[in-house]
Amino acid sequence: MWKKWKLWVFVAVLLLSACSSESSSKSDKAIDQDSGGKQSEAKVESSSEEGSRNGESDNDKAEQQLKNQRKVIYNADLMIAVDKLQSSMETVRETAEKTGGYMVESTTSIGEKNDESGVMVVRVPMKSFRVFLDDVRSLSKGTPHENVTGEDVTEEYVDLTSRLKAKQQVRERLEAFMKDAQKTEDLLKISGDLAAVQEEIEQVEGRLNFLKNQSDYSTVTIQFEVKNLKAQELQTEGLNTWAKTKVLFMDTVNFLMSAISLIVVSILGLAPIWLIVIIVVYVWWRRRKTEQKKKPESPTTMS
Repeated sequence: MWKKWKLWVFVAVLLLSACSSESSSKSDKAIDQDSGGKQSEAKVESSSEEGSRNGESDNDKAEQQLKNQRKVIYNADLMIAVDKLQSSMETVRETAEKTGGYMVESTTSIGEKNDESGVMVVRVPMKSFRVFLDDVRSLSKGTPHENVTGEDVTEEYVDLTSRLKAKQQVRERLEAFMKDAQKTEDLLKISGDLAAVQEEIEQVEGRLNFLKNQSDYSTVTIQFEVKNLKAQELQTEGLNTWAKTKVLFMDTVNFLMSAISLIVVSILGLAPIWLIVIIVVYVWWRRRKTEQKKKPESPTTMS
């Protein structure tokens, strides 16, 4: 009996030791799993932080790259003198097209003295702006009048680009919210916000396109004046003596006729006044003559 009892005690001890070792192994596995989970979460957080940092650095690099690519709007006004108007304007148009530009407007006019003039507005790529101005200057007969202005819009372009990216991100979020929305009220609210954001995006895009077009293509306004003096006109102009003599003679006759007419009109038109003046003068003259007769003669001194 004593031997059997010892055997059962030994079996019970073995079972208890096995259970304790199994529980310890499970707890060790649980600890390992918890530590592994914490490590994975840390990795996710670190990766997300690195991703955001990389995104910010990419945006900074993009903005810096845009700033390095300056956006300047150039405008030029030129006034040149040419011999032939139409051929000169055609030459300017061909030059603009060769540089990759195009003509916007072209007008011609003739003055009172048959003086020809014209105006042409062209747009040329910014990289060919200086070369095109040199070609136009070479057409002028003499020193041309020139005015060139530039406006730097780089800062505005960069700011608008950043605003556009932010608005596009807001639009993507609103579109995602609209897909997950269940209620009609939520759909209407999100739809209104989405329409407002889309309108702002279109406005920003329109301004960006305008700035890009104006900076990529410079505007040049050219005024043409024809300087074509003929030698024959210079020799005969103002030398018609007989015609000038006849004109001066007729002017003299007209002046005399006008003077005589003025005298006659003055005499006849002012006749009542002249009559009164004559009567007054006549009465004054008679009285003076009568007074002179009444005065005694002064005695003569005897020598």
